[in-house]
Order: sequence, then C-alpha cells, then structure tokens
Amino acid sequence: MSALAVTVLRNTMFGLGGRLAVKILAFAFSVWVVRRLGQEDFGLYATALAYVTAFAILSDWGLAPYLVREIARDRGRAGELVGNAMALRFLLALGTIGLILGVARWNGQPMFLLGGIALASLSLLLYAFQGPLEAALQGARRLDWISAAGVLQQLMFVALGALALWSGVGFYGLIGASLIGTIAAMVLTARVARTLGLLTPQRPQWRLWPILLRAGLPFGLIGLAVNLSYKVDTILLSIWWPAGVVGWYNAAYNLIFSIAILSNAANVALYPSMAALPDPEALASVVRRAMGYLWLLSVPFTVGGWVLGDRLIPALYGPSFAPSIPAFRILIGVVPLMFLSEYLGYVILVRNREWLVARSLILSTSFNVALNLFMIPRYGLMAAAWITLFTELLLVGQYVFLLRLWKGMTFDRFGKPMLAAGAMGGILWILKGFPLPVLLALGALVYGLALWGLGAVGSAEWQFLRQMTQRTPASGEVG
Repeated sequence: MSALAVTVLRNTMFGLGGRLAVKILAFAFSVWVVRRLGQEDFGLYATALAYVTAFAILSDWGLAPYLVREIARDRGRAGELVGNAMALRFLLALGTIGLILGVARWNGQPMFLLGGIALASLSLLLYAFQGPLEAALQGARRLDWISAAGVLQQLMFVALGALALWSGVGFYGLIGASLIGTIAAMVLTARVARTLGLLTPQRPQWRLWPILLRAGLPFGLIGLAVNLSYKVDTILLSIWWPAGVVGWYNAAYNLIFSIAILSNAANVALYPSMAALPDPEALASVVRRAMGYLWLLSVPFTVGGWVLGDRLIPALYGPSFAPSIPAFRILIGVVPLMFLSEYLGYVILVRNREWLVARSLILSTSFNVALNLFMIPRYGLMAAAWITLFTELLLVGQYVFLLRLWKGMTFDRFGKPMLAAGAMGGILWILKGFPLPVLLALGALVYGLALWGLGAVGSAEWQFLRQMTQRTPASGEVG
C-alpha cells in the first residue's frame, strides 16, 4: 500500500480511538438519562433536540465541509475562511432560530416544549464559532485536538447533566449542561487554532460571502437532507402520538446512532486526508479497503442486535421500554447501510461532485418525508422504523450506482463477513438463555474466529495494522 494511503488509514484509527472513548462515555450517560427521565420526559427531550437538529444545517449552510476540503488543500487560506465563516454563520444562526421556533409553534407544540426548543436553539449561536474552528482543525488533520475538545465537551455535559438530573431540573438542565460543554470546547479549539495560525484577526470581507454561500450550497443541501431524513420522523411522531411513543422510538434509534459513531469517526478522519490525496490510485486503494472494513465491522451489530434485541432493550432502559424492541429489530438493519452511505458520500465529495451527493440525498429524503407523512399518523413508530431502513437502502443504492462499485463488491469482502455473522447469530440464538454480558463476549469471539477461519482476516490485516502504527508521516502530512 502507498505511504499516503497508510497515512489516511492511520489517521482514521487515531481519530476513531479518541471519538470512541468519548462516545462510550456518552452512551453510558445516555442510557442513564433515558432511565432517569422515563419515556414521557425523554420523548419531550428528544423532540426538542429533533427540531434543532433538523434545521441546524441552515445555520451552517454547508460551510463546515467546504472549509475542511479547502483548508486540507491550502492551509494558507484558513484564517480568511474561518473568520468570514464565523461572521456569516452567526447571522444565519439568528434566522434559523426564528424559523425553528416558528415551525414548532405552527405545529402546535406546548409552551413547555417550546421553551426547551428555544433553549436548545442557542447551541446554533455557539456553533457559529465552534463549527468553523473544528473544521479548520479537521482540515489541518489535527484530529488529536478535535478529540480533546470532544472529550472536554462530553465530560462537562455528563458532570453538569448528572447534577441537573439529580437536582430534579429535568431535560432543561440537560440542555443547559450541553451548552456549557460546547462553550468549553469552543474556548479550547479557539486557543489551539490561534496557536496553529488557523485563526487570525481580520475584518469580515463582505465580498467573499456570496462566494462562500455559493460554494457551501450543495453541502448545505446535503446536510439539510440528512438531518431531515434522520429527525423528521421524531417531529411527526411528536405531532400525532404521545410523548411516550416518541421516547420508545428514540431509545431504539439512539442505540443505532451509538453504533454509527464508529463509522462517523472513521469518516471524519478519512475526509480531509482523502481530499489531500493527489493520486487517484491511492484514493481508489483507500476506498476499496475501507469499504470492506466498514462492512466487516458493521454486519455483526445487525445480526447480534436482532437476535438479542429483546434482552438488550430491557437490560439498558428497563421493562417500561419493551415497546421499543420491535422498532429496534428493524432499525438495527440500518447499521451496515449507514456505515457505507456516509463513507461513499465523502468519496463523491472529494471528487468535487457534491451536487451528485445533494441530488441523491434530496431524492431519498423526499421519499422519507412523503412516506412518513402518510404512514406515521396511522402506524406510529413501526412505520418510522421501516421507512428509515428503506430510505438508507435507497441512498446506498444510488451511491453504488454513481461510483460503479458493484465490481469491487467481491465475496471475500462482503460475503465472508456475512457468513461469519450468520454463524455468530446461530450460536447466540442457541445460547440465548445465558447472561447478556457472556453472550456479547461470546458473540465477538465467535465472529472473530469465524472471520479468521473463512480467511476474511489474516496476515495482510496484521501487516496493515503494523504499517498504521509507524510514525513516519507521508509527504505533505500536517501534524
């Protein structure tokens, strides 16, 4: 493998390690939050966050991924891009907050929930500054500092959020704790960016703003489509169904996103490094290998989650969340598709074909919103779960077609992990009465042994891991 390809994949592992540590803490805390709040209050909390998340991209306008790509290619432009992006995003955030509150009021949400939505919307003002700073560090491939900021943010959120819940403040206190954690991360990233020369004081250049808006538009459409696809079901459930149903659905969905952080961390590390690869062959090598590893990593979660779902949900959230089990068993099928769709979207972006990603996401999101509007009033959370699965399948299918990837989908890369996961699932089903921790450990062991026995992993992977731990940077690597 080329030195540049090794650098890309080594950065992925380091970025993955930091984000994984943060998300393990976040996952444990989120489980406690669900149990502490119960399905009704957790449903209100999830609804407040869903409104903000669904429209948050309008305050970013796609500037963050654009900054990452441009700074990865020319670090000298960082100061100019970051400063103007901050000023522009602050104004966009003000307009977005007004839109969010207007939509929530139009949907007839109660005043108590409107207050939570308004409080959560303040995060958009903070991310007007934090977003460009993090994009600059990501473009400079300083994933160590991004991970450090994430750890600090999560620690603050967990500590203050736990205090708020113990004090009986409810989900308002959780939102406040999240805002304080974001402020702490913003202060850290600002100091690091200034030290690295990525943040330089300068007046906003108004003439640059139309250029930034045009360049960010396709990325903004991508983000809007993604956020609507993931959150419109929660918003619609909150309109037609009780808060407890929203809580059941989001308890299951949160587990899916907790697993998806593995692919997200990999893609955050891969994106700037792939954007800086000058050699198409090196990029192709990374794409082929990364797809196989993402599939290999994700398939056992789907099989194991489906088999053990009726044990996992009550163990994590308590018996009152048993109605989440059928939805979880459908949503767990989304995991391998999520792993691939996010990654393949980034592959198209680094080829400067962001409008193709936007078009694909607009099509799949339109499908998602239309079906949810028709089905959720009648069938509730089960309709939302099935539509999420079909939406992700439609998106992956479009990306595979655009990139002509079916030739690289060999049995070794995709078939053998499925066979290994099937063997694991059979063992877990037979031994389902064993304690859950034992089953989880046994599943991981059986899957690993099956992969080795089928030849899906072997000496090439060990050599690959040794290469990634070498500290010799490739030409042009930053920090």
